[in-house]
Amino acid sequence: MIEITEQDFSVDEVIGRMAKPEVGAVITYLGTVRCFSIGREVEGVEFDANEAVVDQLRGLEKKALEGSGVEDVVIVHRIGKLKVGDKILLVAVSASHRQPAFTVCMSIIDAIKSIHFTWKREVYRSS
Repeated sequence: MIEITEQDFSVDEVIGRMAKPEVGAVITYLGTVRCFSIGREVEGVEFDANEAVVDQLRGLEKKALEGSGVEDVVIVHRIGKLKVGDKILLVAVSASHRQPAFTVCMSIIDAIKSIHFTWKREVYRSS
């Protein structure tokens, strides 16, 4: 499932939806807005998502589910203006065993990081 939202989200709710008898591992990654980037103090970040970004995320989800031993993938990404401490990204991967879940989760995180530059803008504090 891919969800792009301006609203905050519940990590527990997402994990709860992934629970199934055959699932032995749910691996999650939660990205938040940090206060420094590239040696500068950050006030927040802004994300805009267009259909191309959503298509890229859907492609990551599809690839993750193909023959990897993964049961489910959830990617929740916030858009709009976010302040320090706000949740940005949740990647949750469920599988019967932990290793495929860890591997796929890391792969998705790395891929998202590489496409962030197209839709992320950091807002720095004024001096």
